[in-house]
Amino acid sequence: MAEKNQYTHAKFIRPEEQIRIHRLNNGLYGSVSLHGHDFFELLYIRSGKAVHRLNDKSFRAGAGDVFVIQAGDTHAFEPITPHFEWIDCLIMPGFVDYDVSSLLSSRKYYASDGMEIEYLMQAMLREYEEKKPAYLIKLRGYLLALLAELGRQGEQEKERDYVSRKKTRLLQEAVEYVHLQYRDKIKLDDAAAKLGISRSSLSRLFREQLHDSFAGFVNAYRLERGSLLLRSGDAPIRDIALECGFADGKHFRTQFRRRFGMTPGEYRRAAPAGAAVLV
Repeated sequence: MAEKNQYTHAKFIRPEEQIRIHRLNNGLYGSVSLHGHDFFELLYIRSGKAVHRLNDKSFRAGAGDVFVIQAGDTHAFEPITPHFEWIDCLIMPGFVDYDVSSLLSSRKYYASDGMEIEYLMQAMLREYEEKKPAYLIKLRGYLLALLAELGRQGEQEKERDYVSRKKTRLLQEAVEYVHLQYRDKIKLDDAAAKLGISRSSLSRLFREQLHDSFAGFVNAYRLERGSLLLRSGDAPIRDIALECGFADGKHFRTQFRRRFGMTPGEYRRAAPAGAAVLV
């Protein structure tokens, strides 16, 4: 049996916050070894695939999957695609008034048709990183909504309507395609061909489920990646623009200011210092 590491909340979670959220990928860690901890954890898979070992079960994890790891559980990740990215949420039980033990670590949860979980996890990550006034209050609200969404799945029939499930999986695959290809020129036609559906079907899927165009979603994701690079290093803004798929620094600055209300340089100067990372 593999040796297990045991982590404590004192190492990763600030006592005044009782929560920690961060984005991880297998570029930082080739795999995550078997471990346990004294807090509960939510894992949301953003892109790629991996084998997730949780207690005595093994799951094939892919984009849109959600896992609940209770205090006392053990788990590990082994990526099986070149790129694997997830959002990790570490939470002390007293942070929210919700019976987290009602969510089973023996099952795999899914992002719902409207991508509520994707939205909520992204919103929580942004709130935690920016730490604006009353951010902990907003985090509690987002987290309660997310836990309620997962709990609702447990009350519903296991088999959802086929068309609804097919739309969910197609959208997750399209989002994963963007996450993998955002550095390059992405065309709606290419993405549709990759998924085996028509151009109009893919466009309609994004507008119905995400209330955005395909191009708008790609642009938003590139800007999110750009904001992460601005916070995590000192690379020139032009290099970050090219890394994120923008043609030049000028276009990146224009789009960035339109989305965040400040220039990339202003955003970098306002960004808080980074914290330690869970491994």
